[in-house]
This record gives sequence, structure tokens and C-alpha cells, in this order.
Amino acid sequence: MTLYGRYLLAQVARPMVTAILIALIALLAERTLRVIDLVVGWRGSLFVVFEMLGYLIPHYMGLALPIAFFLGILLTFSRLSREGELAAIHASGVGLPQLLRPILGAALALALTVALLVSVIQPYARYAYRAATYALTNATFTTLLQNGLFTTLGDTTYMVERISEDKAAMAGVFLHQGGQERDSVTITAATGQALRDGPTRPIVLRLQDGLQQLVPAALRADEPPPVVVARFGEFETTLANPDEGFRPRGEDERELTLLELWLARADPPPHIDPWEIEAELSGRLVRILTLPILPLMAIPLAIDRVRGQRSYGIVLGLAILIAFHQILQLGEALADNNKIPVWLGLWVPFAAFVALAGAMFLRAARRVPDPRLGIWLDRQFDRLGRLLPRRRLAAGGG
Repeated sequence: MTLYGRYLLAQVARPMVTAILIALIALLAERTLRVIDLVVGWRGSLFVVFEMLGYLIPHYMGLALPIAFFLGILLTFSRLSREGELAAIHASGVGLPQLLRPILGAALALALTVALLVSVIQPYARYAYRAATYALTNATFTTLLQNGLFTTLGDTTYMVERISEDKAAMAGVFLHQGGQERDSVTITAATGQALRDGPTRPIVLRLQDGLQQLVPAALRADEPPPVVVARFGEFETTLANPDEGFRPRGEDERELTLLELWLARADPPPHIDPWEIEAELSGRLVRILTLPILPLMAIPLAIDRVRGQRSYGIVLGLAILIAFHQILQLGEALADNNKIPVWLGLWVPFAAFVALAGAMFLRAARRVPDPRLGIWLDRQFDRLGRLLPRRRLAAGGG
């Protein structure tokens, strides 16, 4: 890599990392309040809050990476153009196509990162978040236990003489599980703790100093079953609500990996329509392919402001990127509901974006920026700024 390439990548990386951190904090801030309210309402721990927020980071990283990369290019080339460094680079015989190469290499690397996020990490993280939400909002025996009261969930009956406020420590534990055609198990223990390794994992009861009684189902009606009684010092069991297991992954197309979506085109899973598979698959592919196109638009918008006081290109570039994202979301939603074909909702806007970015870069690479437009825009904004206070004073005096 050339010296210019290393310099440009270092300059782009600084605002990009800052933008990613700011975007993640902003995107997670509102969702954090919901997660805390959910976890506290169902008596979850602080660890569950961080674990659930961790499941959201891949989704928000997929949104933040393209915007941060685009903004990093805009800010870097705008500064280089404004401070005259870009003119010096051009004077040394290096044009925009040569400067584009390292940026394009970084864009391809980021495209692979986004591909990994949207193809594998996001589907599993989305499923884990939904499973954690289900586990919190569906009652388990710990949320229903009260001191000295019998509680029955499924075929299991519980009773605890004393239980702590956080539903973790217990004293005087009684458990009974059994049915008409299955073995009957009764457990008593002096003390116990309710433990959960993660929000999607079943609750484990760790009991101390107790007895376990097993009554097998009768082989013949006229023969009483043998009874087995065992004493234990410490015992672990997952006797809990048998209906609290979450559904398997893949009942929603957003939980399928990119490879699974590709294979499901000919044979969609139950409860998923073929057009939903096509919309989800095309939506992910379009977002991956968009990343290498971003430098073609960001660089012209940044360097077209020679001798100008304001960087209109940054505002215009972010507006175009946000509008493009909204158009993709709308097209994907319409295609997902079978209102329009996938190629019209997603691939036509993508082709238009590629054509616009390519035309802008070719125009910037083949001509010298005209400073007169930027100077004229600055004068118009300055004139507007001088008129606004006068109008306010005139309105106040009237």
C-alpha cells in the first residue's frame, strides 16, 4: 500500500470509529430503557440486561457501519480539500482514481464484515433476543412462588417455606413431579438456590441436605411399585415449567442465515411465503453490495466545495444515504407483503443509487471543481442569515 493510501485510511478511520460509537450509544439508548423495564418487571438480574443488549449490537452495527464509513470519507476528503492537501496530492500526479483504491479496499473489507453480520450473526442474535424476551415474560416457578403456598405448573408442584425477595435463595423446599403413567418423584431439601446461566437457559435448582423419593409406575395393577429413597448433600435438578421452552429458530425469515434463505427459495419453511424469502434475501444482498459504492458518492460530495465556507456536501450526502435507506425499507416492506415484485422494490433503487454514485465520481475525476458555485451559495446563506433577525425585530416592533 502506498503512503497516500495508509494516510487516507488512517484519516478515515478516526471519524468512522467515533461515529460508530456515537451511533451505537444513540441507537441502544432508547432500547436500553425498554430492556431494563422488561428485566426489572420480571425480576431479572443486571447480567440479563447486558446480555440482551449484546444481542442487539449486531443489528445496530449493521446500520451504523455504512453511515459511519460514509461520514468518515466525507469528513476526511472535505478537510483535505479545504486545507489544500488534496491539491498538493493532485500536484504530485495522484488523481482521484488512485486515491479511491485504498478506500475501495477498505469498503470491500467492511462489506465482508457486514456480510458476516447480516448473513450469520444477526439471525442468531435476533433469535436469542426473542428467546430471552420470551423466557422473561413467561412465568416460571420462581416468579410465582410465595412463602408457604403450593404452586403447580404443568405436572410439577412446588412449595417453599421461605424464599428471598430476589427469588434466588430458598429454605424448606418441596417438589413433586409425576403423572398417571410415569414415575413419581418427590424431593425435599433444607435449603436451595435458583440459578440461570443465561436468559435462554432453563432454571437450575441447586438443593442441599435433602431426600429424594422415586415411586416407579406400577407394572401390574395388583403389584405395588417399589419405593426408592435416597439422601443427598447437594443435588441439582431442572424441574421447572415444561412448557417454557421457546420455539425453534427459523419460523421467521429474519432468523434464517443467508445460506438458509438461498436454499429456502425453492422450498420455503412452513408459515413463510416465497415472496417473504425473496424480499429478505434481496434486502440483505443489496445492503452488502451498497458498501463498496459509498466511496464513489462520498468523495465527490466532499471535494466539490473548494473555497467554500460551509460543507453542503456532508448534509446532502447524509440526506441521500438516509433517503436511500428509507426507500429500501419501504420497498422491502412492500415486497414482503407481495404488493410489488422484489426487483422493483429493491434492485431498481439500488441500480439508481449505483448509477448516481458512478456518474458523480466520473464527473469529479474528469474536471476541476468550480469555486464559483460554492461562493455563491455561501453568499445566499449569509444574506438569508442577515434578513432573518431583521424580520424578527420588525415583527416584534409591530
